[in-house]
Amino acid sequence: MSDERNFRTYYYDKFGIGGVEERKSLEILLKEKPISVEKLKQFCLRFAMPAMYRNYVWKLTLDIICANPDSHDFQMKQRTQKYNDLKHAVQILRYAREDSPIGNVFLKMYLLESGQIKFEQYKYDCEFEDFVLIAATMANICEDMTDAYLVSVEFYKMFKKSKDSNEILVQKTSQCLKSEDGDRKLFDLFHKHDLWNSLPLHLWFESCFAGVLPETSIERIWDKVIGGAHGIVVFVAVAIFQTFKRPLLSMKSKDEMVQYLMELPEDCGDIIVTKALDIWSKHS
Repeated sequence: MSDERNFRTYYYDKFGIGGVEERKSLEILLKEKPISVEKLKQFCLRFAMPAMYRNYVWKLTLDIICANPDSHDFQMKQRTQKYNDLKHAVQILRYAREDSPIGNVFLKMYLLESGQIKFEQYKYDCEFEDFVLIAATMANICEDMTDAYLVSVEFYKMFKKSKDSNEILVQKTSQCLKSEDGDRKLFDLFHKHDLWNSLPLHLWFESCFAGVLPETSIERIWDKVIGGAHGIVVFVAVAIFQTFKRPLLSMKSKDEMVQYLMELPEDCGDIIVTKALDIWSKHS
């Protein structure tokens, strides 16, 4: 019976269905005037976000639309016009073309909007690889490209401002792996090969695992990040290591292990995220 219940919970979480009572609770919160953003953040942290409300809740919690529902239509009309103007501007100025990858287009729009764009911007795009990865992922999560751009920008700014430094996050990841790795074989392997200085952890943390985990899995992690659990990235990294513990232990060289972790199998995304959420719940 417990296995059946666990499977049902996993199914609900994966497809963003959520329990009936949870969904009703969220609907009650969204009917309030004004809507309590703090309550929405608590919901993000405590429950699985129903997929049908995810985009709307993200826009509210990221302050893209205000807490007064009566103003939402007007605000989105204004933001859509601005989105169209920015997209047209970067194409006219030849910072982007019609066939440019959407992540790169969003980057040029963001840099133009924030006054950071440079004359030969393409030479500096590598400095914003994390933004491009987040934006490309968000474009696949959101059905509307205006929403995708707005959420990408605000998510990027919020996460960059709020998260710990990469050095601190790496330390916390090492500590967490030590506590979670029962026989310490994986932990000892990482230290034996000095893997902590070679792993792609900095890019994983900067991009909040965009481009690492599939969109259908990462959105459950981003629910928690938007709710305020910025440190959950540590537990995602540990979940990745634990999920692939057996193949990693069989490898002989540091280069082989790093290469393996740079190309994670897509079909393991849900397993990783579920494990990460379990570890995060245990430590929070």
